[in-house]
Amino acid sequence: MSGFDPERLATWAAETRRIGFERRNWRVVRRLGGVTVGLLAGGLAADLTDTPPAVKLGCWTGAALSGAAMLVWMYDRRRFVRTPKL
Repeated sequence: MSGFDPERLATWAAETRRIGFERRNWRVVRRLGGVTVGLLAGGLAADLTDTPPAVKLGCWTGAALSGAAMLVWMYDRRRFVRTPKL
């Protein structure tokens, strides 16, 4: 097992800098998470108050759909964005 080799580390860092990394598009994931939490809170408020069942159903369905979209967006490799090269 070899020890710390600064030359090898510098070579790896230079190659990595040229390639660039892929990362998740966190802005979209955070927005979808916010929409999901908002719809869940709206569904809970509609459930606790005297509102029509259609409003409750709309909130819960919207929360489920936006939560599923958030998970798909988070784990789908096609939705990853490239970081700018240095």
